[in-house]
Amino acid sequence: MPECTNTLYLTIELAEIMLIRKNTKAFKTILDIVWNCQNREDRDKLIRLYITRAGQSLENRISVEGIQGDAALFYEMNYQTVLNNLQSSNHQLHSSDEIPGIYFFHSSSNKVWDEAPFEFDDAIKKEFTSLPELPVTRKKEKPEKFIFPSGKTSESTKKGTPIKEVKETKAKGKKGEVKSKQIETQPAGPKQPDYKLKRKIEFTDVGKIVFRQPQVDKKEVLDFYHKVSEYLLPHLKDRPLMVRVRSDQSPLPLTPEALTDDRDEPLPDWIQSALIFTGKTKSKMLLCNDREHLLFYVEMGCLEFSPAHAKVKSLHSPDYIVIVLDTPGYEIAKAVEAALVTKQILDGLKLPSFIKTDGMSGLHIYIPLDSKSKFQKSQEAAGFICKLVRLKAPDLVSITGSDDKGFGKVSLDYSLNEEGGSIVAPFSLVPGQSPVGATPILWEELDEKLRPEDFNQEAILKRLKQTGDPFEGFFKKKVNADDLLENLDDHYGFLFS
Repeated sequence: MPECTNTLYLTIELAEIMLIRKNTKAFKTILDIVWNCQNREDRDKLIRLYITRAGQSLENRISVEGIQGDAALFYEMNYQTVLNNLQSSNHQLHSSDEIPGIYFFHSSSNKVWDEAPFEFDDAIKKEFTSLPELPVTRKKEKPEKFIFPSGKTSESTKKGTPIKEVKETKAKGKKGEVKSKQIETQPAGPKQPDYKLKRKIEFTDVGKIVFRQPQVDKKEVLDFYHKVSEYLLPHLKDRPLMVRVRSDQSPLPLTPEALTDDRDEPLPDWIQSALIFTGKTKSKMLLCNDREHLLFYVEMGCLEFSPAHAKVKSLHSPDYIVIVLDTPGYEIAKAVEAALVTKQILDGLKLPSFIKTDGMSGLHIYIPLDSKSKFQKSQEAAGFICKLVRLKAPDLVSITGSDDKGFGKVSLDYSLNEEGGSIVAPFSLVPGQSPVGATPILWEELDEKLRPEDFNQEAILKRLKQTGDPFEGFFKKKVNADDLLENLDDHYGFLFS
C-alpha cells in the first residue's frame, strides 16, 4: 500500500513539472516572446513549429519546416494556433520531460493528444535577455521532408518532380500527317499591378502576407498606397522621412543605405534626394514627391512613413505644432476627453487645429504654422498650451517630462516639436497585427466610441469617398509661432509665474 501511494505522489509531481501555469513568470515570458515575434520576418528561425496528427504524441511530430510546398502556409496557421492557445482559457501549456525544449498544449476536452508542439532556438537567449525565466531552447535539427499524400499522383510527379506547364503544338509532316510536339514552358511570374506609372517598377512577392488579422498581402498594401497617394503625398513632399518596416523595428532615416544595405542592385537613377546638413555632417536623404517614389519605397519594404516637421529648404522652421496624447492602458476614452479639453483651449485662443489617430491607442493634434519661426519658439508655444490644458483638467492629464504624477492620466507630449523631429504621416499605415492607419478625423467625430483599430485600409478609403479629407486646407490656415508665444505669455504668463 505505501508503495502505491508513493507512485501516486510521483505521478502528481511529474504532472506539476510538465504543466506551466498561466500566472507564472515562465508562462508570461513564453507568451511575451511569441507575441513579439509574430510580425518578425525571422520568426521561423527563432520559433520552430510542429504538427501532430489527432490522437498522437510528440514522438510522431512533423516539422512544419519540412512540409513540401506549403510550409509557409502551415507555419502561419500553426503560429496563430500557438498564440491563440497561449491566450486561451481552456488550453494548458506543457513542457516535455522526454524531449527537453519541446512545448505543447492539452485542451480541457483533450488530455491525450499533444497539440501544437513548438520549440525555441538558442538565439532567443540573446534577443530576450531582459525577460525572466527564459524557456529551455533546442539546437536546430535537420527537418525530415514530408509530402502530404495526394489522391491522384501521376508518374511524373511521384518522386517530387517539379510540375511544368506543357504546351502542345501541331505541325504537318511531309505526307500531310499531323504530328504533335510537346514544349515545356516555365510558369509565368506573378501578375504585375497596373498602376499606370510613369516609371517602371518591378513589384515582387506581391502575395507575401504583411498583416495577419485579417490577412492582408503586399499587393493589397500597394493598392492602398496607390489609392491614398494624393492625400498622403502633400504631407511627405520635400521632407526628410523616417520609415519603418516592422512594429519591432525602430524608425530609420530614409537614406540610400537604408534601402540598399542588404541588396546588390543600386537604386534607380530617377529616385530624388537632398543633402541634409546637421552641424558639421551632411547626409543624403531620399525624397518622396510622387506616386512612383511612394510605391517604390513600399516595394522595397517601407510600411510606415514619418515626415519631418520642416521641409529640406527650411529645416530650421517647422510647418506645424503637434501635441501627442498617449493613453494609460489603451484607455482611448480618456484620450478623447483630453483632446476635447484641448480643443476648448485652442478655440478660445482662436487657433486652427486638426486631429488624427496615431494608428494605435493615441491621438495627435496639429496646429499649422507659417514656417517663419524657429523650432524653439514652436516648442515653447506647444508647451504653454499643454500647461493650459493641465490647468483646466489636472486630474485628467499630465505633461511628459514634468514632475506631474502621471499614473492613470493621459500624457501630453510636446517634445517632438524639436528640430529633426518627425511623426507618422496622416494616412500612413502603422506596422502591427492589423492594417490600421494614422487617420485624420473631424472634431465632430471625437467621442467615447472612437476606436483607432477600426480605421483599417478599407475604412480609410471609404471615409475619403464619403466625407472627404479632414485635413483639407491644412496648409492654408497658418499661425506665426513667435506671435502665438508672445500672446500666450502676455495674457496667461501670470498663471505660471
